[in-house]
Amino acid sequence: MSDPAIEHEPPEEVFGLLGNRLRVDILRALADGDPPMVFSTLRDTVEERDSGRFNYHLRKLVGTFVRETDAGYELTLAGRRVVGALVAGTYTADATLSETDVDDPCPECETAPITASYADDVARLACPHCEAWQIAFTFPPGTLAQYATDELPSALDRWLRTLFEQLTAGFCDNCAGRLDSEFVVDGDSPQLVWGCDRCGSQSRTAAATPFVFHPAVQGFLYDNGVDPTTTSSWRLLAAGNIDYDIDDGSVGVTYRAGGASIQGTVEADGSVHSIERSDRKEYPSGYE
Repeated sequence: MSDPAIEHEPPEEVFGLLGNRLRVDILRALADGDPPMVFSTLRDTVEERDSGRFNYHLRKLVGTFVRETDAGYELTLAGRRVVGALVAGTYTADATLSETDVDDPCPECETAPITASYADDVARLACPHCEAWQIAFTFPPGTLAQYATDELPSALDRWLRTLFEQLTAGFCDNCAGRLDSEFVVDGDSPQLVWGCDRCGSQSRTAAATPFVFHPAVQGFLYDNGVDPTTTSSWRLLAAGNIDYDIDDGSVGVTYRAGGASIQGTVEADGSVHSIERSDRKEYPSGYE
């Protein structure tokens, strides 16, 4: 297989293309419409009477944020990502949420409720009782407006699960770059630290995270009275259910549920193998 050909444009020139309201309107119109859109339809959609002015600004976008085809104009991947960032409020919104009770017991002390809050683009879940448990993660500020307060816990949980899936698949949640990972041991609770050399982003998860969200473990949980589709991700990762066996370069994980247990090994790259269940004599090798 031949190596991909990749060309990079100076970022200051690329982002400079967006410094005009009409150009942003063109991108939004293409995102909201039914592309490809012909010149006249696109101009009517953004309500620009001056055809020459419209054409000038459209031509500035073509090649970077807009693709011209025989059938009309459509967004490139870069154009879709820019519009996505705009509607998510990544560059334009500043959202806050004061501490709100979440009717879910703390994974550490088993006391309810925990609290949810939001500031500086970061969602935080914490226990006000033991003050020993909390998690924090980035969440698009504009997305907060799409959910009522009582819907936010479920939304935050689903967002966390997508982050877990992306990290364990080896992709940076910020730039989609390739991730490197390593174990960091803090007492009896090892963590996986995921780092991106391309953008510098770093994330931390419990070392058991790839194991708990492995399909074999999800099936074990369901078989033993824990529905992983309705139990919050932070409850699934409750420390009281998990034992670690820390070794050089890998971590053994044992998870207990419903009087049974399942164990396996997590490597520093997040891969999982050697899964065995106490309630099943033989386990299909395809899951290892």
